[in-house]
Amino acid sequence: MSGRAAWLALLGALAGCSSSDAEPPASSADAGDAGTDDAAEGGDAAPCSYFRAGVDDVAPAPVHTPRWAFEPWISKDISDGDDTRAFVEGFRSRDIPVGAVVLDSPWETNYNTFVPDPVRYADFGGLVGELRAKDVRVVVWMTQMVNVFSLDLEPGAGTYAGGAPNYDEGKACGFFVDDAALYSWWKGRGSGVDFFSREASAWWHRQQDPLFALGVSGFKLDFGDSYVTSDPVATSAGPKPHQAYSEAYYADYYAYGTAQHAAGDFVTMVRPWDESYQFAGRFFARPEHAPVAWVGDNRRDWVGLADALDEMFRSARAGYAVVGSDVGGYLDRDDKNLLSATIPFSTNVFARWTAVGALSPFMQLHGRANITPWTVPDSVDQTVALYRYWAKLHHAMVPFWSSLAEEMRAGHGPAMDPIGDEASWAGDYRYAIGRALLVAPLLDDTGARDVPLPAGDRWFDWWSPAADAVAGGTTLTGYDATDRARVPLFVREGAIVPLAVEDDAVGLGTAASAGALTVLAWPGPAATSFTLHEADGSTTLLGARRSGGDAIVSIDRALATTLWRVRVDAKPTAATLDGQALVERATASAFDAATSGWRWDAATKSVWAKLAPGAQGGSVTLAGAVTR
Repeated sequence: MSGRAAWLALLGALAGCSSSDAEPPASSADAGDAGTDDAAEGGDAAPCSYFRAGVDDVAPAPVHTPRWAFEPWISKDISDGDDTRAFVEGFRSRDIPVGAVVLDSPWETNYNTFVPDPVRYADFGGLVGELRAKDVRVVVWMTQMVNVFSLDLEPGAGTYAGGAPNYDEGKACGFFVDDAALYSWWKGRGSGVDFFSREASAWWHRQQDPLFALGVSGFKLDFGDSYVTSDPVATSAGPKPHQAYSEAYYADYYAYGTAQHAAGDFVTMVRPWDESYQFAGRFFARPEHAPVAWVGDNRRDWVGLADALDEMFRSARAGYAVVGSDVGGYLDRDDKNLLSATIPFSTNVFARWTAVGALSPFMQLHGRANITPWTVPDSVDQTVALYRYWAKLHHAMVPFWSSLAEEMRAGHGPAMDPIGDEASWAGDYRYAIGRALLVAPLLDDTGARDVPLPAGDRWFDWWSPAADAVAGGTTLTGYDATDRARVPLFVREGAIVPLAVEDDAVGLGTAASAGALTVLAWPGPAATSFTLHEADGSTTLLGARRSGGDAIVSIDRALATTLWRVRVDAKPTAATLDGQALVERATASAFDAATSGWRWDAATKSVWAKLAPGAQGGSVTLAGAVTR
């Protein structure tokens, strides 16, 4: 028996029925008649007519990922209110940024009622508001299944008395697919909501409304749709391919959620291309319904990291802009099979995966056993330090990530760009980030790998900023990254990377950088540009080029103080802003204290230039800074 079959058989046994049995379904006509206008048993008026009269005509908004969703996320399988507070504080007290926390199952009274468990999450709205005051958004897990029987096999998950209280109403009103056939899934046994029915969607939306009123910012939509095994699926609109049913599920949640929030402030976290729990790989939500896409449930070892990269690459090539994985892997068991042997936790895997997570558009730490950087088996201080570095870097890169996603959705190039074709990925998995960075993941315990640099450009080593550029087409043999805090990371000549730096944690500024726009630039002989999408939806154009012996960077407007760090060959003889001399500041502290000026950083062969905010930007010319 396969792992999945064994799992479903176990569910069936616990439910008192086999995995293939279903209660004899009422016909569609019977289900509709049962609750349209007649009184329900006991004399209470059936509610179905209300939902038929109050349908929601909501179309999905153009896909958008708000800036907050590019911050590092954290998640736990089993939690409660106090534990969630402690979980978030564990990161914040170690100076590790958190932008969102996922309340995974179980958080509800049953699957899927949308009602917070009053024991686990007393004063749920208070918790959401408290975290929001700390700039931490709350995202809650759910699927499209409503259960007649629920269970959780996770330690500490609790038990459920009977089925979900909204099941009978949904069945009576004909709001489930396949005439309310029952399907076993990993949280019990139930029926799938019919998203082709406007009335069923309205019924489903009314149950979501209280969550939005409490301030929930997003939904993690798991793949309960895979456990509806019919194909085609019987819906109110007739038979539909199973894939169409899946896509309707994700589209409906996104459409209604965005309609209930301020413009662009809501996300659904969905699966793009994904292979999980012995299901064949497929696409789930469509790219236009995927503000955040994660490939989940991968093994917690090198195989799992390679699987995650493969799935992210397939997704990126298919047009998903914001992709990521569960940092460190989710499953601690072999072959994505919940019934098989445990895989030992590897600190090396966690470290290398952390770097990949931070260098992906979406970064989330989530896994069975609720891993955190300070509970790894060994090297705790080093692991916390490296996780802090990568999370801080990802946090600083939010303007960059957000802009790449907006540009990709406008047809201007991918945010994550796999190197080579699919046949060449295995064992390599190099990828570019926009037109700026090259990542070469570590895929084993050696701490070294060959790094072929793509031809046609020169490349700078991120970790050796003063080193000369290396010609594209060169292969760096046995590149040494035995320091677990690092992975091979290179910058393309001509790159422009806008950042929001708050301190000195990643070596790209100081506490004086907070509130300013920091822009890293590596000017090349060809002029390059970057369109920065601001938080208010407007755009700012950044540029860089070399001209003769000068390096020139430009910004078409400066909404805030702008800090340029420009990689050049030598200290310039002068620095000017639109022809007017900038004052040289002798020290970093003097530069930080000034409203404008420039300074030379010999350790990185960089010029720092500061521009005061103004309606107009300007061009900074670094005279004599180019010698080769």
